[in-house]
Amino acid sequence: MTTIRNLFCTAQTASTLGEEIRALVPGIELIELRDDAAVSEDDLARIDAAFFSADAYPERAPAFMSVCLSAPKLQWLHSYSAGTDHAVFSMLAERGVMITNSPGASAPPIAETVMMYLLALTRRLPDWFDAQRDRVWAPHQITELAGARLAVVGMGPIGLEVIARAQAFSMRVVGVRRTISGDEPCPTHRIADLARVVGEADVVVSALPLADETRNLFDRSMLSAMAPGALFVNVGRGESVDEDALVDLLESGHLGGAALDVFATEPLDRSSALWSLPNVIITPHSSGASTTTGRRAAQIFIDLLGRLMAGEELDRAR
Repeated sequence: MTTIRNLFCTAQTASTLGEEIRALVPGIELIELRDDAAVSEDDLARIDAAFFSADAYPERAPAFMSVCLSAPKLQWLHSYSAGTDHAVFSMLAERGVMITNSPGASAPPIAETVMMYLLALTRRLPDWFDAQRDRVWAPHQITELAGARLAVVGMGPIGLEVIARAQAFSMRVVGVRRTISGDEPCPTHRIADLARVVGEADVVVSALPLADETRNLFDRSMLSAMAPGALFVNVGRGESVDEDALVDLLESGHLGGAALDVFATEPLDRSSALWSLPNVIITPHSSGASTTTGRRAAQIFIDLLGRLMAGEELDRAR
C-alpha cells in the first residue's frame, strides 16, 4: 500500500498514541472521531488508514464503521478485536481494504473469566448469592476443579490461555483443533474426534472462531454426546451453538450447567429461556473487556504501523 498520510481514529487514540504514531509517520494527520462532531466530507476523502480501537466499542462502533465505509481512499483498517467476521469487515475487504486484527489481545482476561465461570458453577455460587440476599445460612457441598477433565475446543490464543490456567488448577486438559502441529501444551485431538472427546470430558470450553466448519458445530447431536452432568462454556462465537438444543439439554438435566459470553443474536433476546435457567451464567460478550485489552491491541497496532512503514507485508486477518 502507499504511504499513510491520514489516519482515522478516536479522539482518545489521538490523545494517548498520537506521539508514537507521529514518530513513526512524520507529518501524518490524525482525523478524529468525536462524540459531538461529524467527520467532514473533505476529511472523508483523505482517510487512507483507520484504527478501530477498544474505546469505540460498542457505543460508537456504528459511527466509526460508517466513516470507514464512506472513506473512498481507505486502504488499511486495523481492529482491536481478534474477530473480524462481522459483515462490515467483509464489505471493506471486498473493496480491497487490508484488514488486520489483534489476536491474543483479549485472551488473558477471557481465560480468567473462563476460570471464574468454572469456579462459580462447580461451587454453585448463584445459590450462595441467593442465600446471602435472603440472609439465609445455607451450606452446600462443592466440586473441586483439580482432577476434572477439561476439553478446550479451539487452540488459538484464547484456548491456549485457558489451557495454561486450567493446568495451574491441576485439571486434566485435552485440546481439540483442526490441525495438530505436535508442539501443543496438552494431549490434542482433531475436530473429527470431537464427539468422542466431549463424551469423556467433565467440562467443555469452546474458544472457536466463526467459520463454515464451526458454524452450528455444537448442534443437538454434539451437545447430546457430552457426558451426563458436564458443563459447557462458550467464549468463542454464539453461532457455533444450537441454543435451542442447549436449553433442552440443560432443562432435562443432561448437562449440569453452562456459562455463555457469546450468542447467535446479540444482545440476547429477553424472551430466551437461557436467562432464567438456574444452572446458567450469562455475561454480555464482555469476558475480554479489561482495561488492559485495549492497551495490548493498541501496541499491536503501533507494531504493525512500524512494520508497514519499514516496507514489511502485514498478515491479513483470517
